[in-house]
Amino acid sequence: MTTSENRNLKGWHGWLVLLAIFMLAFGLRWYYVSTAVVLNPVRGDATQYYAYALNLANHGVFSKDLPDATLTHPDNYRDPGYPVFLALWMKMLGFGDTWYIAVLLSQALLGALTVTLATQLGRHWLPLRWATAAGLLMAVWPHSITINGYLLSETLFDLLLVLGMLAVASALQRQSLWRTVIAGITLGAAALTNAILLPFGILLAALLAQHKLASRKLCVALAIGALALPGAWFVRNAVFVVPVAGNSSTDRALLNLVQGSWPGFQSAWRDLRLGNEAEQTRARAIFQSMNTEYTLLQTSPLQGARSILRRFSQHPLQFARWYLVDKPALLWGWGIEIGQGDIFIYPTKNAPFQIQPAWIALVVFCHAFNTVLMLLALASVLCIWSRAQRLMTWEWQASRAVLVAVICLLAFVTLVYSTLQAEPRYSIPFRPFEILLAITTLRASAVWWQRRKHEVHAARPASAIGAPDS
Repeated sequence: MTTSENRNLKGWHGWLVLLAIFMLAFGLRWYYVSTAVVLNPVRGDATQYYAYALNLANHGVFSKDLPDATLTHPDNYRDPGYPVFLALWMKMLGFGDTWYIAVLLSQALLGALTVTLATQLGRHWLPLRWATAAGLLMAVWPHSITINGYLLSETLFDLLLVLGMLAVASALQRQSLWRTVIAGITLGAAALTNAILLPFGILLAALLAQHKLASRKLCVALAIGALALPGAWFVRNAVFVVPVAGNSSTDRALLNLVQGSWPGFQSAWRDLRLGNEAEQTRARAIFQSMNTEYTLLQTSPLQGARSILRRFSQHPLQFARWYLVDKPALLWGWGIEIGQGDIFIYPTKNAPFQIQPAWIALVVFCHAFNTVLMLLALASVLCIWSRAQRLMTWEWQASRAVLVAVICLLAFVTLVYSTLQAEPRYSIPFRPFEILLAITTLRASAVWWQRRKHEVHAARPASAIGAPDS
């Protein structure tokens, strides 16, 4: 067989692996959304997404006002990406059960595509068998399956984010200007689905330029592309949105900042809904204090900041641990805090994870592995800035740049969510990247172990090799 034929065979092998991973991921997600029943699916954040979509479909106005309101006032409290997605299905199918089923099935498809694209992203620095292992783990990870059954933005955001990072990888590999612009635009679209990502494209471009991982021209193109869609959204907000207290994205960020500064927020939220009378009373007192700080931040930011800092100064060590240790661990933890709990956000029944032994066993395994996964992903930093870097096979400098970009993405979101509000639900769109980094650490460890064994074997005296037993 010629070298060209061998290369073609390996290429087809890779595509077949991706197809198999897609089919597994889609089959699991399709089965889940077809069997699990979410009780009252339009609740919580989904209520606002649904209202935005209805107003877009009926009036062409981005507003969270209730559909039966006399007037709809444009606002920017939520990000537009997911409501637009819902509104497009409403335009095609109306507002009934058919629309709801179509959204869930399309989200199952988007989730499967996310797993497939993330696997392809991993192939930029991982051998095929290791990228395949990562893809299989992504395909079966419980949170990544259950999230497709809710009217929430995580599924769409996850796809756009993975697609954007894959486009960045392709642009760096090919040193293509137009691919870089497309990568930036895709990251901008992800930022319009979850504003947490707004500064990331610019920061990534600056990082790549600073460490000379990409040409200055490509870095500028990435930054411009990342600014294009958010810039248009900013102009829309400046021209058409009349500021109303408590109705802007800034207000939502301030609310998350205040809530995230209270270590007891999650437990208070649950006590308010599930606790006894004493627990509910205590929870109401916490929420009243939070609302007071939030209102103060809105009316007088300086006094509001002083109020929060005054509370911090009373227990400095407790709050230092809260922000540096507890909140990152909470973000990458397992059980949903603001929701039903475990892997479910809204009350759900008849889910395979609740009634089928094989699915329940999968949850038990992933739960036990979750902390190890987080630590392995953290250790992947060593693959860049230590001797472990030399143990990897880098065919292109771009491969290292892609891995750096993925590590920086997770560092960025961990920092931002730990500053604002940390919750395991928020890490779901970033699980594919966490899994890729964890597999990267395992790959580096395996290479190191193999080389260590080879060095020990080579160092043995020749007379000791193959010597007969006495």
